[in-house]
Amino acid sequence: MKQKRRPTSKPLFAPTSMRSMRRAREVTSAFHEVTRTLDDPRSTSEERAAARERAMRAGGVDALRDEYQRASALTTTRHRTAKFTFSVLTKLGRRPKRGERPLKTLEVGAINTDLMSAKFLDVRAIDVKSRHPKIEQIDFFKLPVEDETYDVVHSSMVLNCVPTAELRGEMLHRTSRLLRTGGSFFLMLPARCVNASARMTSDKLIRLCRACGLRVVEKKSTPKVMFYCFEKLAKRDRSELSSKELSGAEARSAFLRRERLRDTDARADNDHFGVVLGDEHDCGF
Repeated sequence: MKQKRRPTSKPLFAPTSMRSMRRAREVTSAFHEVTRTLDDPRSTSEERAAARERAMRAGGVDALRDEYQRASALTTTRHRTAKFTFSVLTKLGRRPKRGERPLKTLEVGAINTDLMSAKFLDVRAIDVKSRHPKIEQIDFFKLPVEDETYDVVHSSMVLNCVPTAELRGEMLHRTSRLLRTGGSFFLMLPARCVNASARMTSDKLIRLCRACGLRVVEKKSTPKVMFYCFEKLAKRDRSELSSKELSGAEARSAFLRRERLRDTDARADNDHFGVVLGDEHDCGF
């Protein structure tokens, strides 16, 4: 007797669709350029006026953001970012067994409810502009930083939307603090952020995350998207470190200072993705 196929779970919600990847790329580029100019205190009055005019041609900044969310929904669906998260959690043996509690998860920049369709995840989904009642409207930077709160943090196409390199560094630091020891941080970025930036490479991003106490355990690349999974390391006092571990920690601190100075010199070129960590962000182990 032929077995019936089990129905696949569908996401509870997805924004109004955008069908063209070319259009999605155009909208994404316009959104980043406009918001970067308006958020940068160094922008001239002429640059701000030009950015506002460009936004008005799209119906205003809010309308442009709505279009950007539709573009992100298409990109996320096309590149299956949630599927990467599900598969890596399974590979790492982190999916709860029957009877165990679901993994407490923070989804930053949620544009659909794909993650909520997984019963082994207890998802708090947030975005700066929610388009669904299951997605909480709040800025990540306004969340109370409660240490060791989440088992999983999922951030797809969000870090690249943060307007400055310093704030991106702060976001990585806060993410590390929010994660429980052994927790997983899933980070997805446009590939051009690490492949076409004078300020960033994939290796540098991995080293910056390690300085925040996040060790890469899985990564994947496609022509358009970079996928990373980091593990939150257990906090250690420097007095507990071996001489080899202490040397590694000191080398990471020196790396942060050196790259911070180098990035300061390049900071005027905001077209290139960058991340800056302060001394206060260094985990020290």
